[in-house]
Amino acid sequence: MKILLISPCPENNQRRNSMAIPQLTLSLIAAMTPEEHEVEIIEEVNNETIDFDVDVDIVGITLMTQTAIRGYEIANEFKKRDKVVIFGGIHATVMPNEAIRYADAVVIGEAENGLWNQILKDIKSHSLKEFYKLEKFPDLCDYIIPRRDLINTKAGKFGISPIETGRGCPYGCDFCTVPSSFGKKQRFKSIDLILKDIESITDKVLFFLDDNIALNKKYAKELFTRMIPYNKYWVGQASINIVKDKELMKLAYKSGCRGLLIGFESMTEKGIGQYKKTFSSFNENVEAIKTLQQNGIMTMASFVFGLDIDDKQVFENTWNFIKKAKPAFLQACVLTPYPGTEVFKRMKQENRILTDDWRQFDAKKVIVSPKNMSPEELQYGYTSIKDQTYSYQSIFSRAIPHIFSGLTEAALYFSLNGGARKWHKTGLTAEIFRNKPEKAVDFDVSKYVEPIKQKITSKTYVR
Repeated sequence: MKILLISPCPENNQRRNSMAIPQLTLSLIAAMTPEEHEVEIIEEVNNETIDFDVDVDIVGITLMTQTAIRGYEIANEFKKRDKVVIFGGIHATVMPNEAIRYADAVVIGEAENGLWNQILKDIKSHSLKEFYKLEKFPDLCDYIIPRRDLINTKAGKFGISPIETGRGCPYGCDFCTVPSSFGKKQRFKSIDLILKDIESITDKVLFFLDDNIALNKKYAKELFTRMIPYNKYWVGQASINIVKDKELMKLAYKSGCRGLLIGFESMTEKGIGQYKKTFSSFNENVEAIKTLQQNGIMTMASFVFGLDIDDKQVFENTWNFIKKAKPAFLQACVLTPYPGTEVFKRMKQENRILTDDWRQFDAKKVIVSPKNMSPEELQYGYTSIKDQTYSYQSIFSRAIPHIFSGLTEAALYFSLNGGARKWHKTGLTAEIFRNKPEKAVDFDVSKYVEPIKQKITSKTYVR
């Protein structure tokens, strides 16, 4: 059979020349597919176009919340042509009864341990079920080397290959989908096989997709030690607590680590206390970033604005933190109530979600009413933080601790900051997104994209 795997993306979020971290999901699905089948991957984020009249038997579409509506539009076009459409991904996992209205089957959760092969067999035998779900999270010891030959591993001007060592996160952040989708316990892949995968990668730079690559110190130290001979550079995600273990931090650098995305979430006293992902004081966190800088590791500091525990003071606190700590990069997120999270349940119940247009659920747009500020105050503060951080003065001021680390580091620094400045200046996030009065916030997605045919069935999945 001919299989087309698609990662959808709304047109205004496509990255033609700017930084976009390559995805791993579809290349893993392709690697799970028996060789008897022919597989092609299309990623719209890279401005790749879909030929809806292409000769294929199966169309697999991975959905994130912000790409769901586009995914449903794509599914409709292929359903018009009588193609078998399968959905997977985080949004399909948490909203399976919505997704099935547009597809023949929905994969809930992960597709390893033979689940994807079972779906292919069922299609071939005309016995496809509507929902597929493993009884438990899959064991990742059977390492699957992704089909990276089928995906674009360019992020802007850089060649960068996605890789993962495990899944799951023990932090219970109420705005995050990871614990409900991948579990609160970390599951790890074999280090021997990870290294075999790294050996096969031609790109000089790797991006580890793990939510916290350094949480299990024993595992991380062995991995980093054994990565040293491969002479790769890498970036990933970790907790700021990595600086507590000097050996771990130094091994990370020796293994090629040049940047870490670190979730600070909030720089208010309440925020630091609630999420417990950072040090307990403002100054300790400033010094921790400086420690990483001194050890050759750049920091992308991630914050979530609009949390119920925060008021307008959070913006001044965050800007003071950026000025003092000088992180290399900023990931500024607006609180987004993703389906499957506690924030979604709470805000939906309290009628504080301003739109049910999934296209706006990208963590860059104001779509909620916070508890301790108005949506307008959130929009103003969020825009101001980005204006300040992406000003030329800030970019050059923050560059000083980083640009002398090496040409690669300097190029990465200016490329990412320049790209972020350019993206911010597009104005795509410069307004509050509310439903128009005639469109109730009822989370019926059919008002945005009508299913090609309504499915009347009693086979609904109950979470």
